[in-house]
Amino acid sequence: MAIDGPADRREMVAVRRREVAFPSGQDECAAWLYTSPDLDGPRPMVIMAHGLGAVREMRLDAYAQRFAEAGWSVLVFDYRHLGASGGVPRQLLDIGRQRADWHAALAFARALPEVDVDRIALWGSSFGGGHVLQVVSEDTHIAAVVAQCPFTDGPASLRSRIRTGPLSVIALTVAGILDTVGSWFGAKPILLPMAGTAWMPAFVASPDALAGASALLPAGTRLSRRSSAVLKRLPSVRARVSKNIELTESDGGQEPVTNVGRDSVWGVLRGPNSEFDAANALAARLALRLPLDRPGCALARSSTPTLLCVCDNDAAAPAKTTKRHAQGLAHVHIQSYPCDHFDIYVGEHFERAVRDQIYFLATQFDYSATTTQ
Repeated sequence: MAIDGPADRREMVAVRRREVAFPSGQDECAAWLYTSPDLDGPRPMVIMAHGLGAVREMRLDAYAQRFAEAGWSVLVFDYRHLGASGGVPRQLLDIGRQRADWHAALAFARALPEVDVDRIALWGSSFGGGHVLQVVSEDTHIAAVVAQCPFTDGPASLRSRIRTGPLSVIALTVAGILDTVGSWFGAKPILLPMAGTAWMPAFVASPDALAGASALLPAGTRLSRRSSAVLKRLPSVRARVSKNIELTESDGGQEPVTNVGRDSVWGVLRGPNSEFDAANALAARLALRLPLDRPGCALARSSTPTLLCVCDNDAAAPAKTTKRHAQGLAHVHIQSYPCDHFDIYVGEHFERAVRDQIYFLATQFDYSATTTQ
């Protein structure tokens, strides 16, 4: 299906954003709730979450603002163990828990009086793009799904990662084994970089990984002293990091306490005015689970209208594999963008993608409203 229509069918409306939280398991997920105070009655809702180890401040607000201006409520949350959400140990990415967070977000949204429960859409990016495909196969009462640069196939991503740096994949796997064994005895997680260069034991090590991931953080985000000192000794790596990231000079004092819970040489980050904390680090045990996860297979178990926004040059989530999972499925629509994995979040590719997503969601929300009357 070619998406070709106006960017929005409504006049832009005033938008209010407030902090909320909802329970998931024994912890709480922190979230932003965007609403339009000037609109009356139940309205559509878009539920959003990010990708591998990322937090909501990494450009999800840009999408949410556009969706809210279209007249929809928007819920943007951090997974447990990451960002402003609860959960220990920190920087743990557990696939089952993250998908449980999506179900918890759905339950929270459906209880809000301003939400039309028949017009709720899920929006996930990267690793979150894979989550929403799985979640919608388990919950059929969802109006639409948008999966942006989605992780759909662990084996395909592993093959791509091996081509980037085979030796660092071995180190990543060994650390994953050690971290898993350590977790049985209550040891602190072994942290490895979410994004890095080919020689780093990073989960994502595509050529654009460091530059692209760091560009998602707002300008003025500050790197911890320890990581700043390392970058100063590695000018070639420093050159790949976005200018949005400012280094911190060592003054002999202690690092401020962050929601990350501990320092990591791979990068602990504090947002402008200490608005948020993040880390370029994840518990290594994920390396043993990631290659086995194939959420793209869930596409065939769902009939919910789904938009896949695929980056043609994506090395982290190979586009050909994603398109193969969608082949022959009438409810799946694909939009392709000539860019790398992280390019779709910014600039002209972002503008095109968010326009396509708004048009797709508006179409599905209007259809849902008609069929439920």
